[in-house]
This record gives sequence, C-alpha cells and structure tokens, in this order.
Amino acid sequence: MDPFDFPIRQNPLKTRDDLRQSLVDLLEPLNRHVSGGGYDLGRTAAHYSPRVALMEGWSRTLWGIAPFIAGGGDYPNIDEVMAILTKGLDENDPGWWGVPPDRDQRLVEMAAIALSLMIAQETFWDSLKPDQRKTLARWLGLIQERELPANNWHFFRVLVCTALRRLGLPVNEKAERESFDLIESCYRGDGWYIDGSNGEYDWYNPFAFHFYGLIYATINGGRDPQRAERYTERARLFAPRFITWFRDDGSVVPYGRSLIYRFAAVSFFSACAFAGLEVFPWGVMKGLVLRHFRWWFSRPILDAGGILSVGYAYPNLIMADQYNSPGSPYWALKSYLVLALPDGHPFWAAEEQPLPADLPEVSADPVPGFLVSRSDEDVQLLVPGRYPVYEVVQAAAKYGKFAYSARFGFCVSHGSYDLEKTGCDSTLLFSEGDNYWRERRAVRDQTSGPNWTRSLWSPWPDVTVATTLVALGAWHVRIHKIESSRTLDAVEGGFSVPLYCGREPAVPPETRADTSREALVSFAWGASRIAALEAGSNRTGTLVEPSPNLNLLEPSGIIPVLKGKVKPGITIWVTAVRAGDPGPAASEKPPRVVIEDEKTAVVFRSGGTQAAVLEV
Repeated sequence: MDPFDFPIRQNPLKTRDDLRQSLVDLLEPLNRHVSGGGYDLGRTAAHYSPRVALMEGWSRTLWGIAPFIAGGGDYPNIDEVMAILTKGLDENDPGWWGVPPDRDQRLVEMAAIALSLMIAQETFWDSLKPDQRKTLARWLGLIQERELPANNWHFFRVLVCTALRRLGLPVNEKAERESFDLIESCYRGDGWYIDGSNGEYDWYNPFAFHFYGLIYATINGGRDPQRAERYTERARLFAPRFITWFRDDGSVVPYGRSLIYRFAAVSFFSACAFAGLEVFPWGVMKGLVLRHFRWWFSRPILDAGGILSVGYAYPNLIMADQYNSPGSPYWALKSYLVLALPDGHPFWAAEEQPLPADLPEVSADPVPGFLVSRSDEDVQLLVPGRYPVYEVVQAAAKYGKFAYSARFGFCVSHGSYDLEKTGCDSTLLFSEGDNYWRERRAVRDQTSGPNWTRSLWSPWPDVTVATTLVALGAWHVRIHKIESSRTLDAVEGGFSVPLYCGREPAVPPETRADTSREALVSFAWGASRIAALEAGSNRTGTLVEPSPNLNLLEPSGIIPVLKGKVKPGITIWVTAVRAGDPGPAASEKPPRVVIEDEKTAVVFRSGGTQAAVLEV
C-alpha cells in the first residue's frame, strides 16, 4: 500500500462536487492537529511566533471553507472550525490569539475572516453570541489602527472595513482611504500592480491585488461602482497576459516569492469567475482552473499525514520564504473561491475547453519587461532581472535567473561556495578562482522590445555585464557583453532536467556532453541543451549535478553548462538554450547570431529567418 495514495489523488476533479470533495479531503487531516486557537502542523519556524502560526494554520482554511458554505455546501467539520474561532477570541482561553501590533502576521489573517463574514455571514457571524460578535468586531477593527507595510497588506484592511460596514458596524474611513490610495499607487498599467513603491512584479501579485480587488468589486460594487469598475477593468487587461504563463497540462511558470502557495496561482481566474468576469469563454476558464488543480494533486505535495507541506512540487524547506510557517501553504485555498458559485452558474455549466489556440509564441509584457515564450514542449518566462528590495530567502534564484520554466522549474541554492551547491541553471556565474560564485542580483537600465529584454548588472564594482535575452519559442538566445578589469572563471547554465523519473532506476542519459562549445543532457522525459555561438569561443560544455532538493519540481537534477575564462577587457559571449522533448532538443540546429563591430547583433532563428537586430 502506498502511504501517500490519499483520496484526493484519485479525485477526477471534473465537477463542482469533485472540487468540494477535494477540499474536504484536503482539510480532514487537520482535525488531528487542533491546538487551542489553531492547528499545530509542525515545528519549523517563520519570522512570527508559534502562537501566531497556529492561528494562521486555521485562518487560511477559511479561504476554502467560506466559499464551500456560500455555495450551499454543508461543510462536515464546521463545529470544530467555529470552536477554534471562539477560543482564539477568548482572552481567558489558552488558545487566545492575542492583540496584533503594527505589521503583525495576524493582520494578514484577518482577510480570510473578513471574506467569511461577507459571503457566509449566517455561519461565521449570526451563529456567534452577542458578546462574541462584539469581541470579533473589536479584534478585526484593530487593523484600522495599525501601521501596515506599504504593499498588498492594505487590501486586508479594505476587506475588513468592507465586512464591518456590511454588518452595520463603524469603519475608520480615514484609514480605509489611506489604504485605497496606497493600492492605487501600486498600479503600473496594463493590468500590472507592483507590490509597494519599491516592490517587484512576480507570480504572487495576481492573487494578491487582483484577487482582493475582484472580491471587493463583487461585494461592494453597488456602493462604490467607480472603484469596482477600475478593479474589474484592470483584471480584464491582465487576464490575456497571465494566461500565457500556463501550459496545456495545467502547470504554470514559477517565478518570485511565495511559491509555497502552489495552486493559489490560478485563484486569479477563480476570482474572475466569482466576479462574473468572463475574461475568456467560461469553458476555457473552467478548464484552466480544474487542470491546474489536477496537475497539483498529481504531485507529492502532501506529507505522510496528509498535511499540505512547505515546498513546491514536493516537501522542501530550502526554497521557503522567511514568512512561511507549517500552516502557510493553505493560502493555496484561495483558488477554491469558485465553490461560492451556484450550481447553475455558467462556469459550472460549461464544458471544459483547452487554452485558446491563438496564444502567441512570444508575448512581450512591457511594464515588467517580461517575455513569455511558448511552444508545445514548454512555457518559459524570460526576465530582465526584477530583483526585490525586500530580500526574500533565495531572492537571487527566485528573481535573478535569465529564464524560468513551467516544465523544468528552476533551482535554488545552498550557498555561493562550490558550483554544485549554487543551483547554476539559467544563470551566468563568475568566480575569482576560489570556488565562490556570484550571479545576477540587482540590475539597472532595463530595456525591452517585442522579443528581447536587456539589463545591466555588476557582480563586482569593476565588472559590468550587459545581458540581452531574445525569445525564439522553444529556443532562446543570450548575449552577454562583459567589461571586466579582472580575470574570472565563468559558468553559464541551461535548464535543469530531472535525473530520475519517479522511483524508476537510474537511466543513463542518451547524450552526455560535447566538450567543444556545447552541452546536452537528454532523457526520455526531457532534455536540456546549451551551446556557445560566439566565434572562436574558449568555452567548453560539461554537466553539473546540483545538490539534492534544489530544483522546485524534482529533488534530483542535472544541468548542462558552459565553462570559460573572462580576461580583462571586453568579452562578448553568445549562447543558445533549449529545453523540452528529447528528440527536437538534441537534433535541431541552434539559432545563429552575427556580431558586427562589437556593437550590433543580428539574431537568426534555427530555420534561418531573421528574428532581431539588437545593440550589444
């Protein structure tokens, strides 16, 4: 018997009832972990106290439970859920949540309670005793008095204010206006928000700003129609950009922080459905949401007790952020918002449809400078290097690589010493010969075009690298102009490919490495290739097996890399990279790049057609 063969893995996830049952199955193991005012799910830490982590583990289940009830479902464990709520509010109970100060994690968790009060009032408010209601309202109202970080947290205050107002309770309108103003200052156009004035663009922002904005527009649109229309229109603009991040199998490109929230990535489309916003035909939206759930529940994301683990496609603390406690992954339940839709809603009535057939091979997103490159084999995100001001754990890996893949993920790092521990995929690393390696982190002077993006970065003050990425579908080209006053070792990595396929015995790759300017690793389940295109290249190809548990999707991997030397002066390197199915990756002729006078690069596709003319 497979101890990890949980009922949720047998769920076809085709219907509303299937999705309801998946939520019940996902939350049932929590019943064995009740502890005072929350769920005690483990002994690893976040940057807040264990007491707050208990509360977080409970509150995040409401993102799924409240829509389940709002849609007419009879949640089987609601008595225990409400018992935890009353314990958390009782200052004489050992499970009391306490009083949150400024910038406290409990202010974040208020948002799920606010949603519950707005869409399932009978269960979460009307059933309380008068003194409990008074205590809950007073506790939630604290967010109106507290200092919040200048980012998406202000939507938590907005949701709490909206919930209190709907209950006929007083609201601090000055604090509410301040939050609305802060949210407006984060909007950058084309549907994109930035998370604070010095924040970044990443996969988290859609299920932060847009998700809450669509809830607000749906619930409070009658009272505040102009703002509701703004939030709705921004989501409409964003939808055709974000759908390009998803593959036909339901997977999505992982990029940036908060990756442990997993299937929350599709909650943007769940919120669109909740808001009645048909950004794509209902069948397309339904298919996208359900395929995403199916993809995730086919992965080993639950621990042996059925608890949603910290990690991405498998349990993995290495990639976790400093704000991730054992209960944090249940933020993923935001995608269950579609359960609030009634049975006859067009979302449920529609037949599943695939992704639109006309999604472009390459799409440029000028606001963040991203390029999304699509093929039948993968979806890849090419980025100019959107390094965050808030230094999340593994920030260089999560933001600074050249490319991110839905099929192959990316690697994080154990540290800067020893190449195998650096997670050297999709990046260019430099060393002074001491086995300490530096990669792209903060960047400057970002520019982009229809199929290219460019940035300047400096691993040392006297070393400047201008990196241009050109998206060509299954291939992409990297052009590096390196100006250095020192001699450096350099390693450039392609995509990481799984070393094993499940529990199958180790299988030698079909192709190892060609040590003359190219490296290729090819298994039946995928291949990765990297080639040096510059004339007279001094680079050689080899393979690197990174330390275990660095890749987000598979715990063991192998990376084709190019190794070379940088001498003082100007060095121009041109690299072609491909990852996907084994046959085409191994056999296709790479793109060609002609460098003219060290100033201009003419890029040709593998088939010979010209793709771009660029400044080097």
